[in-house]
Amino acid sequence: MWGGSMHLRRGIFVILSVGLFALASAWAQQPPSAPTTAPHSGPTGVKGPAGQKSEPCWEQAGISKSVMEQRRSIQESTRSQIQAVCSETNLSEQQKREKIHEIRQAAQGKVNAMISPAERQQLEACQRGRHISGPLAGGHPAGSDPCAGLGR
Repeated sequence: MWGGSMHLRRGIFVILSVGLFALASAWAQQPPSAPTTAPHSGPTGVKGPAGQKSEPCWEQAGISKSVMEQRRSIQESTRSQIQAVCSETNLSEQQKREKIHEIRQAAQGKVNAMISPAERQQLEACQRGRHISGPLAGGHPAGSDPCAGLGR
């Protein structure tokens, strides 16, 4: 029983990590805009210690814009595949969890192949510094619906 519980916890951790990664990527993808009188939101609008805008974390980590665009494409494809699994009525919740876990692992493998370990460490450190808490901070309790909140 412990092995299944640990596997589920590891799966939840991977899911939360990929979700947080996706959220940060979506914010980082917003192009900088010309200064306006309206307040700017998103990562390019993050204020540094002196009140100045700081560059997106992916730029600070030395990751190219094309790699970030490829990463976003992988994330969109992953989201679409997960929604397809969630709409399958013939699968149990456990089967859905397993399929979703496989989809996310494959996506993470693709992303990891595009970004070096050093770049990934720098990106994650920057994101942790900017996003101490967020919508995914609470996690999902064990046994919860793997498709909850996906807009099925």
